[in-house]
Parts: sequence; C-alpha cells; structure tokens
Amino acid sequence: MDKNNVTGMIKDLLTKIIANRPDDPISFIANYFETMTVDDQSNDLVNRAVQVLNLTHHSRPVFESNMRSAFNILSRYKITKKLHGVNGTVHSLLMQALCKKLPSAVTIRLFKRLECGEHEAVTYDVFRSSVFTCCVLNDYIAMCGNLFDTLDLQKTGKADKNLCEAALEQLRTALASSRTDVKRIMESSYSLGPDGLFGALDRAMANKQGQGFYTQDQFVIEACETFLTKVKRSKT
Repeated sequence: MDKNNVTGMIKDLLTKIIANRPDDPISFIANYFETMTVDDQSNDLVNRAVQVLNLTHHSRPVFESNMRSAFNILSRYKITKKLHGVNGTVHSLLMQALCKKLPSAVTIRLFKRLECGEHEAVTYDVFRSSVFTCCVLNDYIAMCGNLFDTLDLQKTGKADKNLCEAALEQLRTALASSRTDVKRIMESSYSLGPDGLFGALDRAMANKQGQGFYTQDQFVIEACETFLTKVKRSKT
C-alpha cells in the first residue's frame, strides 16, 4: 500500500470529502478514483477537470481550490513535444462540457465572449473567470426556468406574453445596477423584489394588449440577453 501510495490517496480522498461535504459520498468516492485513471489526452483531461469542478457548488469556498486543481489537470495537455499547458483548444472543450445542457442560442453567444484563440495560452485568471461564468449562467438559467413555471399558469408549456415581458423587464432592471462580476449578476437576480415583481405582473394582467405566448426556451433565451451583455470578453 505504501509502495503504491494508497495511504496517501485515501487521506487525500477523506480530506476532499470533509471539504466538499457531498450529498452523495459514494458517488463522490467513485468519481474520485475514476479521475485517477485517465490518459493525458485532451478529452480525458477535460472530463477529469469537469469532475473536479462538479465536486461542489461554485458558491462554496472550497470551489476555489477545486478550480485550481482542475487548471493543474488541464495544464498536462501536450501542446508540443516539450510544451504543456492550457490553450484555446482545451479552454473551448471545457466550456462546451460545462454548458452542454444550455440552449444552443445562449452558448453560441456566450462562447463568442469567452472565446480564446486556438493556439493562445490561457492564464489561470482567464480560466477562472470563464469557469465562474459558465457555472453562474447554469444557475441563472435554472432560476429563469423556475420563474417561467410560475408564469405558466395553465401548465401548458406556454405563458402569457404580457406576463413574460413584465417579468423580463423586472429582470433587466435588477441586473442593470450590477457590475460585470458574474457573482454580483447572480446576486442581483436573486434580489429581484417580490413586491416589484408582483406589481409588474398585476399591471400586465390588466393589460390586454399584445396577445400571445412565450415558450420556456424563448423566455430563457430572452432573459439571458441581459446576462450576456454583462459578461466580460476573455483577455488571454
């Protein structure tokens, strides 16, 4: 066991469990050992980095440590015979993996802002900013989906256009005062005042003009427009 560093691995695993406090420790342990047996190919390294980033929510302090570990994993990527590191190609693969569940219309616009040149070296600061942006955007879209569900009064997958536009305007107002820091963007959207939202929806219910509907995808994509304008372009 000592010869193969099994004891060290177990200690490291226990430390990570204590730090991350996973809801499902068994899956956490399985994922940990799976990351120990990957090759230094780009896809394998990206999958392993994603597993490390998924160990805990981005709002927890230990996520900073996990992000550094993920960057170190990707730094093993072989650029040339003598050069290893994170370049634009690996960066793009990671962004695609982190955003694979998002609407394609949203990811296309997001990647244009986070895109790095294929052969450009990606610094840790750029990597960190991109990862946080993807993680926060995932949360933001989930929040917008929940908001749409409350507007879909008949539970048909469609919500009244006036209600949706009133809610979207309240979102724009909440986000307008936030900085470009993605954490502040999410805080602003969470702080969307219920009184203000109720008033806007009440007025929309009384307004019979502009009849029509929004689907959830339409609502989410529209809600993401303001978010994406807040995202800084990558600077490698």
